[in-house]
Amino acid sequence: MDEQGPDELLDLGLAILTTFVLNDPQSFTTITRDLRGGSSEAIAALGRVCEALVGMIAEMAGMSKEESLERIAAAFATVD
Repeated sequence: MDEQGPDELLDLGLAILTTFVLNDPQSFTTITRDLRGGSSEAIAALGRVCEALVGMIAEMAGMSKEESLERIAAAFATVD
């Protein structure tokens, strides 16, 4: 994968996190297959931690994990 800017990395991170929230291992494999500089095992471990955080936010706010993820993504979209 080529050098990526902050926006592309954010999109990539949210895509990986989405695969965990939606329990979609096939998409995770597709997304991470060509990543440089990191093993899929390390990315998976980090993704599971992030998924747990999304779940905690969802539980505290009384919403689904999917809705929580959508709100997190929207919040990131507003950051310059």
